[in-house]
Amino acid sequence: MPDEPTRPRPSKPHDLDLTDAQWLAAPDSPPDGPQIAFVGEYIVMRHGADAEAPVLVFDKAEWEAFKAGAAAGEFGGL
Repeated sequence: MPDEPTRPRPSKPHDLDLTDAQWLAAPDSPPDGPQIAFVGEYIVMRHGADAEAPVLVFDKAEWEAFKAGAAAGEFGGL
């Protein structure tokens, strides 16, 4: 997509309150695997083995792109 103009993205909050986040894992994922939570208009992801580690923050468009890439096998070599 090099010919597409880039749009500036609004900055994401770095101080989301995750106190009441309901963390979800895939049914076949180990307990220390990736977990996600829906917090306001964002989707956050963490590593289940380290609940205090920084989280990844996705807006809805980024989350849809991430899911599409995972479904297409884009992360298979990692």
